[in-house]
Order: sequence, then structure tokens, then C-alpha cells
Amino acid sequence: MELKFFRSEFIKNMMTLLSGSAIAQLIPFLILPILQKWFYDPSHFGELAIYTSVTMLLAQVAGMKYEFAIVNAKSRSEAENVFLGALIIAFLFSTLTAIAFLMIPNQMAQVFGAKKITNYFYLIPISVFFFSSFETLNYWNNSQKKYKRIAVAKVAKTLGAETTKIGLGYAKFAGNGLIIGRVIGEFVSAMLLFKHFIVNDLKNFHFSGLHSVLDSLKQNYRFPLFTMPSVFVGNLINLVFIGLFMSYFGAEKAGVIGISVVYVSVAFGLISQSFSQVFYKELNDTKGKESLLKLYLGNAKYLIIISIIAVVFVQLIPSNWVANLLGEKWTDLMPTLKILVFSYAVSFITSSLSFIYMRVNKQKQMLIFDIIHLIMVASSIYIGFHHFGSFRATLISYTIAQVIYYSFAFSIAIVFIKNMEEE
Repeated sequence: MELKFFRSEFIKNMMTLLSGSAIAQLIPFLILPILQKWFYDPSHFGELAIYTSVTMLLAQVAGMKYEFAIVNAKSRSEAENVFLGALIIAFLFSTLTAIAFLMIPNQMAQVFGAKKITNYFYLIPISVFFFSSFETLNYWNNSQKKYKRIAVAKVAKTLGAETTKIGLGYAKFAGNGLIIGRVIGEFVSAMLLFKHFIVNDLKNFHFSGLHSVLDSLKQNYRFPLFTMPSVFVGNLINLVFIGLFMSYFGAEKAGVIGISVVYVSVAFGLISQSFSQVFYKELNDTKGKESLLKLYLGNAKYLIIISIIAVVFVQLIPSNWVANLLGEKWTDLMPTLKILVFSYAVSFITSSLSFIYMRVNKQKQMLIFDIIHLIMVASSIYIGFHHFGSFRATLISYTIAQVIYYSFAFSIAIVFIKNMEEE
């Protein structure tokens, strides 16, 4: 049975994506110590963390999550209509974002708590457009099972970003080369998938007219109505997380957290992204609640094993190794990572399987849970700071809240599957 699992098309597709993700994650993992030691301080990474949180908050909802509907489409014509509609919406949203950030920058800085990065506001709408376009093209290729394209695009994104960061750091660029590098990476990946679409897919693409596009968007109303708000709240949680720590403990501590997230993402992110994308396609091809439950629990087992291995590995790393290697300014990195890894281990399991909520049509319920999650995160950081006062205690308070929430989210999915109507 185990051998059959590893020979399945699901695993083959996931391994194709995983190979690209592995290379895409390995490159910045190897380059990151160089950036830390010679070119950038913790405060630079703190600014990058805020920039990333703001752009992700906007970019993840720029297409109103219609990209998910591309894979879920019942016909190729519907997939084409939704794909085109998502790109148009993303362009319009990015244009409005540009107007807002360029015309009223001070007000936008207050809204997003992003006063530290006002000099980079002009880049935010660019990031929003290229990231949202990449996501839409990504799911288009997923629906067509063109996983190699996605894998190559991820590698190209990393190469573009990391070479820019090193180049600007070496040239002693006066601004934050980390942010510029991120934008370049997003541009490269989006342009590469655009090129593949124009060269390979456009000749077989049938434009049915704007009316048909609007009809297809209306038919998939659940995504903007329920999924988009849920995703927005999820990204708002990340912004609140980084924003509160920066407000309470400064840009350097926020930078240490940001770097910790990058390192732990190497262990979890490359598997989670590849797994969830193929898992979403598999979910839509699986019928019946018994089969869905088997698919959910079967894959959860492997994710739990990976999480346990990662947590144990991180705990065994001596904390003084990082300070000796990168310098005293990074003394807090390993202690921070050893706390946060518990949060991200549980998050990795639940997030990798999170498409199950859309499959059982529980987006509305998950929106309510996400709002509760936001309150839990903000409260845990607030209580940790005001009651205990220390950076470490606040991290522990946050981590406990995260573990509780994601354990609940994993369990409630099982209840949803068991209670769904037979198909």
C-alpha cells in the first residue's frame, strides 16, 4: 500500500512541483547567511517583513480568489473565462492600489502601520500586480497539469530575487535591496508564465466575450464572497503579527522574526506549497465523504511525521552556532526560531490541507474561524507584552495561541467531512 502511494499520479505531480520548490527554497537558504553577515542588518529584514505583509495582504485578494475557481471549473471554456476575468480584476485592483498609495501615502501608512517603508510605497502596486498575475497563471497551469512550468517559474523567481539582493548589497545600495530584490523576483516569475501562456496556450484559447466572462464569474460567486475575506483575514494576521512586534520591540526584533520565518519556511514551505496545489486538484477529483476523509487523514499522517522531524531537528541545533557564524547582531535568531517552530509545525499541517474547507463548502464557517484566529493572535501578543513585558514571553504567548487554533482547525475539518452530504 505504501509503495502504491509513492507511485500514484498525485505523488508524481507533487514531486515535480517539489523539485522546483526545493531548488527555489534552497537558493535563498544558502544565500541568506551571506546577506545577513555582510550586507543587511536585522532592521532591513524587519522592513522587508512589513513590506511583504502589506503586499501579500493586497495581492492575495487582488484577483478576488477567482484563481481557485480555474481548477474547480466544470469545463475548459469556464476555466478560460474565469482565468481572463481574474487577470482583469487583478489589473484593476492594482491600478486602484497605485492611486491610493501614491496619492495619499501618509494615510495608507497609518492604515497599514507601514511608516517604516513609505519610501517603497511606489513598489507596492507593482508587487501586487505581478504576484496576483503569477497566482492566476499558476492555477491556470495547475488546471492544465503543466507542473513543470510552475516549477521552473519558482526557480526563476528565486534566482531573480537573490541575485538582485546580492548585487545591490555588494554595490552598497542606499535603499533596502531586499525589497527591490523581492519585486524583481515577482516580475521574473510572472513574465515567464505569461510567455508560456502566449507561446503555448493562447492559440487554443477561446475568448467567448465579456458577457460569458461575467457569467462565469457570477457562477463562482462563493470565492469572492467567502474565500476572499477568509484569505484577507489570514494575511491580515501576518501583518498584525509583524506590525505588533515591530511596534512593541522595534525593527530589529521584527527582522529576527522575519528571518526565523524564512528559515522555518525552507523546511515547511517547499513541501506545503507543492503539496497543497496538487492536493487541491486531487480533492476536486475525489467523490464521496469516505474517500475524502481517507484522502485527508492519509496525507495528514505524512505531514505530521515531517513536522515532528523538523521540530526535533531545530531543537537540537546549538543556539550559539548562529551567533558565531553570523555575528553578535543575530544572537536572538536561534532562540526565536526554537519557539516559533512549534507554531509553524502545526500551521504547516493544517495549511497544507486547508483546501478541504472549500471542497466541503465551509468557506463561510472558516471566515468566522479566521476572525477568531485574528483576535487570538492580536490578544496573545498584547497580553504577552503588557503582562510579561519580554520578547521571549510574548513569542511563547503567540505560539501557544497558534498551536491551539491550528489544532482546532485540523479537527473541525474532520467533522465537516463526516457531516457533508453524500455526492
